[in-house]
Amino acid sequence: MDQQVSFSRQHLAMALKYGGISFIAGSVSHGVFSGQRSLLTAGIGIVAFILGMWLENKDKGEQGAVLLKSLAISTLLAISLGLFTGSLQHFPDSPSRSLWAVPLGFAVSLVALVWVSQQTWTNSIRRYGLASFAVVLVGSGLAYQYYSKNPVVVHDHGSEQMASTTGHEHAAAGHAHNTETAIGLPGKTEEVERIVVVDMSDTMRFSPENLHVKQGETVRLVVRNTGKIRHELTLGTIADLKDHAALMLKHPNMQHTDPNMVQVEPGEVKEVVWKFSQAGAVDFACLQPGHFEAGMKAGRPHINSQSNKTLAR
Repeated sequence: MDQQVSFSRQHLAMALKYGGISFIAGSVSHGVFSGQRSLLTAGIGIVAFILGMWLENKDKGEQGAVLLKSLAISTLLAISLGLFTGSLQHFPDSPSRSLWAVPLGFAVSLVALVWVSQQTWTNSIRRYGLASFAVVLVGSGLAYQYYSKNPVVVHDHGSEQMASTTGHEHAAAGHAHNTETAIGLPGKTEEVERIVVVDMSDTMRFSPENLHVKQGETVRLVVRNTGKIRHELTLGTIADLKDHAALMLKHPNMQHTDPNMVQVEPGEVKEVVWKFSQAGAVDFACLQPGHFEAGMKAGRPHINSQSNKTLAR
């Protein structure tokens, strides 16, 4: 009977410990710095890990200050491993965050492991720590350079279903997937002639601010959010964009999706494939509440010939 109780406690402690680490890593992977849900997930993971460690250390006879110290150091180790593995997993779509999170998580895990295992900083441990950290640091830098130049698109699965439950239409466009509008129509990936990277920042600006395309050209806009808050890019006429910006101020929790727009969380990359079949100006703006009014919007429309089109910020 005692053996069964002991085994059940061991298994429960193990499940809580490693489940907690998984929750922490998952929260980092899916935006611990940008979403309340991920922060809650991280909190649950930390609590689960502490409970699992408490059960394990209690069986070892630890108590009082010794137990608290062991729990604190072990929790630090769990958080650092979650930060390291979670950020490593999502380096392709969050290179800016992973550039510092991966080395930081790895470095803290080294220190925490020495503490939790009650080892001393011998020469061999120092050499290993410095060499391994250097490898992680250099690797993170190379990965950042690669993925910054070759961004990976995050596909927004299920966003159309979420949008349909809000009861609001996207006033800036309302495009059907194959319907031609005043600003063109959704493009086909196999017809993409050019790829343009557009960065969005918390200064409420796009970079580049103006894009030039030819009439009939299909362009893949790779949209990156380099800020710490959600942004979006929506193509449309200046009149439609103004109308929808006003609607967003009235309904700030409204969710929407159309082929002419993307909502991008901090550190993420998404894309719009669009065929500019009509001559004239096409504007784009961020329609998150207040962003349009802060200047993240289209400039004065440009007048263009039939052969060229300007996308104004």
